[in-house]
Amino acid sequence: PALRRLAVETEDTVFASVREGLAAVCIAREVGSFPIRTLTLDQGDRRPLGVGAGSLALLAHCPDEEIESIIAGNRRWLQDYAGFSPDELLRLVARTRSQGYALNEGRIVPAMQAVGVAVLTRSGRPAASLSLAAIRDRMGPERLPGLVRRLREEAEALTELIEPSPTTRNL
Repeated sequence: PALRRLAVETEDTVFASVREGLAAVCIAREVGSFPIRTLTLDQGDRRPLGVGAGSLALLAHCPDEEIESIIAGNRRWLQDYAGFSPDELLRLVARTRSQGYALNEGRIVPAMQAVGVAVLTRSGRPAASLSLAAIRDRMGPERLPGLVRRLREEAEALTELIEPSPTTRNL
């Protein structure tokens, strides 16, 4: 339902991903109604952690030592993705942490952008990610803050669903 709501509201394509070892796996995709669709992932597709907005959101919420281990473990796989060298991934992790969301500006498909946020457990570990992809013209500075806000709202609702707060559990 969260992906469906976001796809209907934004008219863009929305993805949910989870971590599996050194990879992010797309577990769901909902396509919006905008006529130009960004179908860069399908359910079941795997990418190295850090490659793509949702995957980067997952990586950025791992502890530093774990990030270094993940990047080292993916060194060969990352060679398949231009623009995702180990040094560049560390820079993208720092930017994601600073901004509070992951942004992929055409690194995988040149005319496409994507934004992603992590769905966190109560302890702050990434449980999943939500990301939204659109053509570059639909993700400018006037629209991006609203997309990030909606992704965060849905991510927080999912956190509450998978790990209710003590006050909610007692209601």
